[in-house]
Amino acid sequence: MTQPALAAKDLSLAFGDHWAVDRVSLTIARGEVVALVGPSGCGKSSLLRCLTRLEPPQRGTIAIDGEPFGRVGEGGALQSRRTIDRMRPKIGMVFQDLNLWPHLSAIGNVMRPQRVVLGRTEEEARTRAEALLARLRISELAHKRPAQLSGGQRQRVAIARALAMDPALMLFDEPTSALDAELIGEVLALLKELASTGMTMLVVTHEIGFARHVADRLVFMDGGRIIAAGPPSDIIERENHPRVRAFFNTMLAFRTPD
Repeated sequence: MTQPALAAKDLSLAFGDHWAVDRVSLTIARGEVVALVGPSGCGKSSLLRCLTRLEPPQRGTIAIDGEPFGRVGEGGALQSRRTIDRMRPKIGMVFQDLNLWPHLSAIGNVMRPQRVVLGRTEEEARTRAEALLARLRISELAHKRPAQLSGGQRQRVAIARALAMDPALMLFDEPTSALDAELIGEVLALLKELASTGMTMLVVTHEIGFARHVADRLVFMDGGRIIAAGPPSDIIERENHPRVRAFFNTMLAFRTPD
């Protein structure tokens, strides 16, 4: 039986008395695209940070491609820092604020983590970076710094940087939130293109058209918990949970045609 790209069970993360993530279990098959949707403050970004162990969960387990990440079994021992650092590149993440290094060029941003984390030679890292910049159609921007790039171009550099680590799973945290309206369609088209290649993706989004037409499954969070999951059209149009129904009724009332 093929191992899923991600298997998270009973993840819980608290800040003080507030459970930002509350007993969340989520499995994502290889090649599956999952849209993670819900109101602001419901725990979506916190869940992504749990999955990458940027915020280690207080409870629960994570496995990437069948290999434990962080803790070996519920209540088991924490893995060593070395093991966690070895596993972390298996999950690529593109943050809302992108976190590009401002003093490095586009190609430098894509090369650096390969050299530092994966131990690739400069030639290996450059070859991989050049291939990804070409794939994302920004080769001509390779030697420009982030401040010289548009929002959509910076987004592509951040995606190239994450892909360069050859992750088993890509996480996107509101990839269109910081973009002008005219650039949103460009980035969504890029994500659709990546999905068509069989990339495994978990995308936090408010773009209902993307969730409906690109995602294989829609997962709805509220209050730190997953309260609905299934085929996007079923959840968007027919889910009866009152919190889900109220959210999508509001969203659909103001949407433009897909």
